[in-house]
Amino acid sequence: MGSPSNETRRTFLKLTGIAIGATGVTGTATSDASDPPHRNWSTFQHDAGNTGYSPVGGDSGSDTWVDWSVQLSDRRLYAPVVADGTVYVSDASGVLTAFDAETRETRWTAELRGQEYAPTVVGDTVYVSGADVFALSTADGSERWRFEVDGAETSPITVADGTLFFKTSDVNGQGTCWAVDAETGDERWHVGVPSGKEGSTPSAENVPPAVADGVAYFADNETVYALDARNGTPQWRADADGFIEHGPTVADGTVYVCGESVFALSASDGRTKWNAAVGESPNLTRSPAVTDESVVVADGRRARVWALAREDGTTRWTFDGGAGTAGTPTIAEAVYVPISGDDDGVVALDPATGDRRWRVPIRDLGGSWLPSAVGDALYVTDREGFLYALADPDWLDWRAEATGSLAVGENVYASDGTLVALEARTGAERWTVDGGASQTVGNGAVVGTDESAVVAYEPDGTERWRAECDEDVTTDPVVEGGRVFVGGDGWVSAFNLNTGGRFWTYRGNCDGLGTVDDLAAHGGRAFAVVDSRVVALGSHGAMWSAGGDVRTVAVDDGVYVGTAKNEVVAYDFGGNERWRAALDRGETVSSLVADGGVYAVTTSATSTGTGRREWLVSLDDGEVTWTFHPKFLPFGTLCAPVVADGTVYVGASDRRVYALSADDGTERRRFETGGEVESVAVGRRVYASSDAVYAFRE
Repeated sequence: MGSPSNETRRTFLKLTGIAIGATGVTGTATSDASDPPHRNWSTFQHDAGNTGYSPVGGDSGSDTWVDWSVQLSDRRLYAPVVADGTVYVSDASGVLTAFDAETRETRWTAELRGQEYAPTVVGDTVYVSGADVFALSTADGSERWRFEVDGAETSPITVADGTLFFKTSDVNGQGTCWAVDAETGDERWHVGVPSGKEGSTPSAENVPPAVADGVAYFADNETVYALDARNGTPQWRADADGFIEHGPTVADGTVYVCGESVFALSASDGRTKWNAAVGESPNLTRSPAVTDESVVVADGRRARVWALAREDGTTRWTFDGGAGTAGTPTIAEAVYVPISGDDDGVVALDPATGDRRWRVPIRDLGGSWLPSAVGDALYVTDREGFLYALADPDWLDWRAEATGSLAVGENVYASDGTLVALEARTGAERWTVDGGASQTVGNGAVVGTDESAVVAYEPDGTERWRAECDEDVTTDPVVEGGRVFVGGDGWVSAFNLNTGGRFWTYRGNCDGLGTVDDLAAHGGRAFAVVDSRVVALGSHGAMWSAGGDVRTVAVDDGVYVGTAKNEVVAYDFGGNERWRAALDRGETVSSLVADGGVYAVTTSATSTGTGRREWLVSLDDGEVTWTFHPKFLPFGTLCAPVVADGTVYVGASDRRVYALSADDGTERRRFETGGEVESVAVGRRVYASSDAVYAFRE
């Protein structure tokens, strides 16, 4: 690649702007948004130089996970900043939220026009750019002053020595560099750059300037402009080999920018120190992050990251994350990069080698180029309006590489076609067996199904017994009273839990039993959903049947069924109806649990028929006592709930497990996973299965 063309000062002075009101920005320009001991990240890329590097930031290591997430908006969120324990973040509708990271409550919100970037916090003031530039009180969001920029688009704000620096472009694409007094909002100076009507191309994406040692550095199209921070006097300009679509980064006398390749420019005169090409056809639209040793750049087209030596631009390491695109890197004790694509997440890379230390999945980065903010945690935002804090959660005991339905005994068992036994204390894999489409636990054994067989395993994985059925088993096994009950197409069987001996099989009368869709058991009897009715079965055959449109059955102090007509019906053990409740939410009951209360998951289809929305409904003696649906999940599903010690646990497609009061449904706490939750179980810990199996501490 060729070197940038360095224009002479005389040519540069042909710029259209005029320096005005130079009221004395004196001394060395250092960031007012510097890091106190709170590990603040109080401006777009940490500091006035846009280095994206916090030398005091921490890393939780391999135990890093989503400590918490909160949906602040139903619109995408832009890059967060952190100051004194408060996270400030704006959404695509122009709402700025101040969120207390400790209490996890919103302190205040402010509706501002046109904001699209991270704010900057200095002391007790938060500065926000949008259609205008605002100074707000950090205490309550009240406006202190407003600087009007005539409907222009505005870059993020950089603050140094009591002055705000930012760039705007108007409807004609005319780019202008500004300096405004941080205390009063009075203009210090402005300088127009040759774009829009004054140039051959419109002003490019507004990116934050960098300020260091009394000079403000602005990027526009292919050019870097250096202006005296005190009065806007042009110092130099340098052209790169392609559009600069990010803010310049300045550190220790060098300006780093990317066009089609990476440039290191002298901060004093703009000359090229080095120029490095990286990878094949990279899209270098992300701001570089700079440490004492490396310049880290990312590819906006693929999930690639490069670390270059600061002294000469040679490649120190390369990371290739495969499919997806890489966002803007930030650096503390690791290099943090958001990767968006089919499997969105944040990766932490070793600064010396580029080796991946950990990865945490995120819901929907949506091609995000935004940097994270490193404070007491790593803060990330997404396109669905979620703010995440990544740390080492005190509630996460372990996670293990397994999926499927869960059962808990001496081990934690997960089954999705392979039965996996995990050590309950550590999550370490103890043993696996092929088959095991479903499983349950009883009398020290785990009982699973393997096509047409029912199999009981000891906790160490040895087979206790295997009982062959005449046809494939289609229901989950049910353990009750020393018996194992299973069903298939036209039959239900009961086996001895200790020996596997068959107690009985019922196939119906002349017309046959019909298809068994669900199964429960109590008092040595089975209660099967057959042809949309509930049938009570025992060793002497069918005792009674009842209902219509029945989809699911559960047993506690009676027999409860959920119907396709969105009703829950209670029967006594003689088949007499006790009560019937028509549910307002949903269209059909998809699952039912009876354990000290009755809990129904109700389902309705979306208007397009491509998705579902589900509610958890609690009933007592036929009356609805409370209803739950995740607050900001407009559509989505719930797994079957589990009840333990007065708490109802339910997993959702928003990747969370919710712990709810059985009395009134209030949320006691929530746990974060990395995927849609399909199963929850309770033993020594609360366990959930989604993209992995998780063990949560209460």
